[in-house]
Amino acid sequence: MPLGLSERLQKIQASPTLALNAKANELKKQGKPIIGFVVGEPDYNTPQVIVDALVASVQKGRTRYGAAGGGLELRQGICNKLERENRLSFSPEQIVVGIGAKEILFHLSLSLLNEGDEVLFLAPYWVSYGDQVIAAGGTPVVIPPPDAGASIQTQIEQIESYCTPRTKALILNSPNNPAGYCFNTEMLQKLGAIAKRHDWWIISDEIYEYMSFDAPHVSLLNLFPELASRFILVNGFSKAFAMTGWRVGYAAAPKEVAQVLRNVQSQSSTCLPGFIEDAALVAIGRGAPLMVKEIASLKHRRDLAYGLLSAFPGIQITKPEGAFYIFMDVRGWLASQKKLSCTTSFELCAVLLEQFHLAFVPGEAFGAAGFIRMSYTVSDAEIVEGIARLKKALYS
Repeated sequence: MPLGLSERLQKIQASPTLALNAKANELKKQGKPIIGFVVGEPDYNTPQVIVDALVASVQKGRTRYGAAGGGLELRQGICNKLERENRLSFSPEQIVVGIGAKEILFHLSLSLLNEGDEVLFLAPYWVSYGDQVIAAGGTPVVIPPPDAGASIQTQIEQIESYCTPRTKALILNSPNNPAGYCFNTEMLQKLGAIAKRHDWWIISDEIYEYMSFDAPHVSLLNLFPELASRFILVNGFSKAFAMTGWRVGYAAAPKEVAQVLRNVQSQSSTCLPGFIEDAALVAIGRGAPLMVKEIASLKHRRDLAYGLLSAFPGIQITKPEGAFYIFMDVRGWLASQKKLSCTTSFELCAVLLEQFHLAFVPGEAFGAAGFIRMSYTVSDAEIVEGIARLKKALYS
């Protein structure tokens, strides 16, 4: 009898965004003039003050094993940040630091779920939520995206119709990847009322917190502190401080959850390098004021890209309020076009990459067929040139 592989993990798909970015980079190496709107990564560098802190730490010899779940100084620094910037009170025992917010979210699935437990989240959703739940033995339950022209609020109102006795958790993501929406007070009030009626874990992915362009970011816990015993905030340094390759994320959670998370990390990646912890402490100590110029640049690019795209016939776009993506509804164009031999957003993205050297992510990756995602973390010139190529591809 063949030994075989894990049936559960064979259901896991490779990250489509990473795969598409790798393909775009391969074409670039072949000399193709690729403009990539795929990867969720700022194009500016990590601030020099953070880099200098890392170098100084390495020179001091901070290169040995650290504490699983993060050292006390960094965990206290995260508590200080949450109090200062978010008006949320946590103790260091409630903070767990890991190798990026992605690892934290994966370890949360492992820590919270039993076989067959269901996890709710809204489409469009970040590509890894479902596969992480499956890897932990759970079942992802997706609330479909709203109909064309409908508000995200209508989708929120449908959440309870998808819950069952097996529902264990609800994942929220604001500012949202890929759609760029942010929960406003009315949405948060509806979400909080739903959460109070059900005994679920609430996992709030707030990784794009600093990229809330049009209004200050607000966490559900700000409005519903009574949810604290089952509320888990997930955040990180990748987007906020352009530290994607540094891999620093964290959870702020009830103590019993934090302890299990810490135990899981002790049996997996163990710890962050001490020199990265020291640099992260400098970043979070400086906080949002350190990134004012960069965030303003992203908002400008949002406005530039949205202004150019909003005139495209057959394509619907809601102006994103946060993150750094534009999520284009191309269903109308697909239904009416006769120029390109494609009927799905997946096929359209393949044609755009191969024939027009434009890299986008198809909405199928986010549970929203008929959409494509554009990451505008590139220069103004690339935005203008890329959108001009897109216009030529779709309409010329």
